[in-house]
Amino acid sequence: MIKIQVLSIDDGDDLIHYHFFADNGICSVGIEFYGYDDEFQNFASGLTKFPENIDDQIVFERGMKDDKYASYLKIKAYCYLKNGPSALSIDAWNNGDEQTKFEVKFILKAEPASLNKFGVALKNRNPKNHNEFVWNEYA
Repeated sequence: MIKIQVLSIDDGDDLIHYHFFADNGICSVGIEFYGYDDEFQNFASGLTKFPENIDDQIVFERGMKDDKYASYLKIKAYCYLKNGPSALSIDAWNNGDEQTKFEVKFILKAEPASLNKFGVALKNRNPKNHNEFVWNEYA
């Protein structure tokens, strides 16, 4: 399951404070970052036609794993076997002190058709009008 929430929108420049949450039933992570209303559009567009071939990878990446950054999030759609089963790889890192710093990596298995639907729904979503988006990999 993936949930993307809009926590706030800056009145001055429309910068959006996002909360991203992912859960595969064994592992979960929540991380916050800032972006604009089109933040997920390239990723969503790529998912709508994923996979174009067995080596296709669609990636969303925000921040860096560096002490100069508050957080890092990478979501990668890929085929984990040559006969087509696919997944989303979640790689999240949060900078902070001993109590708040973490790094988490796990996958969400999902059929390509489900990822296509995820892409269509995410692409058609306007975070300024809908402050919560939820996708379940088996829906």
